[in-house]
Amino acid sequence: MNKYLYLLRETTPGPAAAFKSRILDEWMPALRSLNPAGLKLSLTDAPRPRLTVLPLRKDNLALISVWSDSAAFTDQLLAAVNTEGLILQGYQVEESVPVAYDKSWPDGTPSPGVVLLTLLKQNPKLSYQEFMHEWHGRHTPKAMRIHPFWNYIRNVIQAPVVQGSPAFEGIVEEHFRTRQDCVNPVRMFGGPLKFIPHMIEVGLHAQHFLDLKSTENYLLTETHFISRQP
Repeated sequence: MNKYLYLLRETTPGPAAAFKSRILDEWMPALRSLNPAGLKLSLTDAPRPRLTVLPLRKDNLALISVWSDSAAFTDQLLAAVNTEGLILQGYQVEESVPVAYDKSWPDGTPSPGVVLLTLLKQNPKLSYQEFMHEWHGRHTPKAMRIHPFWNYIRNVIQAPVVQGSPAFEGIVEEHFRTRQDCVNPVRMFGGPLKFIPHMIEVGLHAQHFLDLKSTENYLLTETHFISRQP
């Protein structure tokens, strides 16, 4: 089973409501018609906090997760959708889920909480092997110790599947059970006595293994349209 991640952006920034409507009314029915084994949409629909410790992007973004046995799924997608006014980027990825929620809500209903999406770009001072060791071997255990994750998905990019897609090394979906668990730094970083040293610890390590100027962060709302069966 292959997993593909598609990022949708606008060529010209427009209203969030219009972007959301186009994705839901045009793209999702078209993707469902291709009969993937799994289909999930994460969208910049969650209100952006006024103050945040993370550099959250303000532009509209959609992350579409697809599971399919077809190696030609991207070609089928491009034949089924209208990309006018949109920038489509796509990747085949290898997924791992260090923390998994127990989904109990129906498909088509937004998942509780919010998703902090990070598009990872490695620090050019590190080799790819060093970057992977820092990401999986050091950062993941650190993040799981500090943050109140409800669901935590690591996607290692194996290859771009859409021409012109930027060269990220990974795409991470950090899902928090409540909005406050993510946007409140005290709750996100371990409580009133620990959040400041934890913020420093995480920030220093992020500087070590990431190219922070090229790394992107978004706050998203997740919806499963076709739950992937085990």
